[in-house]
Amino acid sequence: MSLAELKNESAALRPEEQRELAAFLAVIRMQQCGEWDEATATRESPNREGWISLDEAKRQLNRKP
Repeated sequence: MSLAELKNESAALRPEEQRELAAFLAVIRMQQCGEWDEATATRESPNREGWISLDEAKRQLNRKP
């Protein structure tokens, strides 16, 4: 499949599928640049003030501005 075909197919995806594809491509780029290991490294933070749950983060992402 050519890049032009990939772009056309991507444009035809539903918005949630486009977001999933964009996230997938971002991970690939981060892995190629060596940033993936740094981004996914586990860090112990003594202060978790201001942290939110994954569910709350999803709710905030899905809110309409």
